[in-house]
Amino acid sequence: MFDHIKLLTLRVTYEAKRSGTLPRFLGTTIRGALGHCIRGFDCPTPRMKCFVCPIASRCDYANRFNSVGNEGGAVNPFVIRMVTYNKTSWKVGDKLIFEITLIGETSDHAGLFLDAFQEMEKRGFGAERIPFELKEVSDAIRKKQIWKLGRMSLRHIQPSPLVCKEREAHSVRIKFHSPVRVQVSKKVLYSLTFADIIRSISRRLALLTQAYTDKQLNWNEEVMLSAASDIQTEAQSWRLNDFKRYSMNHKDKLHIPGIEGWARFSGNITPFTPLLEAGERIHFGKNTTHGFGSFSVFYNEEEGLGNV
Repeated sequence: MFDHIKLLTLRVTYEAKRSGTLPRFLGTTIRGALGHCIRGFDCPTPRMKCFVCPIASRCDYANRFNSVGNEGGAVNPFVIRMVTYNKTSWKVGDKLIFEITLIGETSDHAGLFLDAFQEMEKRGFGAERIPFELKEVSDAIRKKQIWKLGRMSLRHIQPSPLVCKEREAHSVRIKFHSPVRVQVSKKVLYSLTFADIIRSISRRLALLTQAYTDKQLNWNEEVMLSAASDIQTEAQSWRLNDFKRYSMNHKDKLHIPGIEGWARFSGNITPFTPLLEAGERIHFGKNTTHGFGSFSVFYNEEEGLGNV
């Protein structure tokens, strides 16, 4: 299921070359540095907004990083997941690790991102411009080394289909590793039901399918969400993350609140397990390219059958 979507997840490791302070959540920092590098490679109109640029349709920045809108809407073909998290004080030698999943046709253009990872060394990270050295890039799923200390293994760049199989489950715990922002009627939800989660993942899959593949998902969303609404919330714990980031476009801080935490659900989870597995790879909610909406699922824990 969903094997019409290709993915490539790169695990990127940097090493701090100077001490300093960085924000607790670095997804926005990484995205900003990456975007500036990609746009700087060959953008002839850096002061022009992408959505009015006459060459946007053939621009790597507009098509591989900052979607300006298409039939599927303005959905970007990558997500970031921070492995190094909740760390503010940095010393020489500390490792900064993140993963970036390239989606659809963009997974065939990993070279663009590898160039940007190397270029990011020259910029420094955060307001203090702390210098970091790129140490390694690998395939996070296949555990194959792609780049290390200037040596490239192109044969290890192999996008793979998003294969998600159904498994039997009557309970699931969903734990978030980063803030998640789900909006209904333009209002952020401060707790999530199972139906909220399934709705958000399914619609994201539909957008990505329409924007970055030549396929079309055929499912009855109304029936699926009706079944999801029958799943019961057994326990939950949520906390507000009143996140703010500085926007170069707006020249000001943007307020993007989300929630962190977990919830445990019970019922006939089995039909939804492929969707949940897909969601682990592509995230859900808003600001996924900043690292939001990252989560793990644990099935049937009460009987010791799930992953702990």
